Amino acid sequence: MDILLIRHGQSEANAKKLLISTDKDGLTDAGRAQSARLRNTLDDLQIAPSIIYCSPWQRARETAEIVFHDAPDIQFDARLAETHPGVYGSWLEADFNARFPDFNSKIENTYEGGESHLDMTRRARAWIDSEITPRTQTEGLLAAVAHGGPISAILQHLLAIPVETHYPSFTVPNASFTFLNWRDDLGRYCAVQVGHI
Repeated sequence: MDILLIRHGQSEANAKKLLISTDKDGLTDAGRAQSARLRNTLDDLQIAPSIIYCSPWQRARETAEIVFHDAPDIQFDARLAETHPGVYGSWLEADFNARFPDFNSKIENTYEGGESHLDMTRRARAWIDSEITPRTQTEGLLAAVAHGGPISAILQHLLAIPVETHYPSFTVPNASFTFLNWRDDLGRYCAVQVGHI
């Protein structure tokens, strides 16, 4: 089974340059327009998933509902959620980085009252193990609408890039997609198409 990874459109927190925000953060008007353009792009490319997963966080939900507006079933999975920032959800990213300049030097550093990027990565890996790995020999396309952190973690795991020493290796923009194809001859996934609206 092939894989389509989609990052949500611009959210209110993205526009305000917040650190991560919360699960209640929704799309801006620009984010909704991005999502509609992404839907049209996928239609033009004749990319139609047979299975759709989505983070339950509002910005991802709204994106999935716009991009896959006629899908009969979207499965929401908390393992695709962004790293929980704890008490820092409403902080500006610049202020957090100035206050804690070494925080991102170790993936296991934990946000007070939240989790670490390593915790999020382990969730994403568990999702891969249960939802992707058993389907590698199955026909079809599995789509996942998520956030920058989980998408980087998923890509790194599938492309064998160690997350513990190189996180994040991918910075995916809002309303972007990454298409991965299963290669029987290689026994692994390969990224074959990347798009950004």
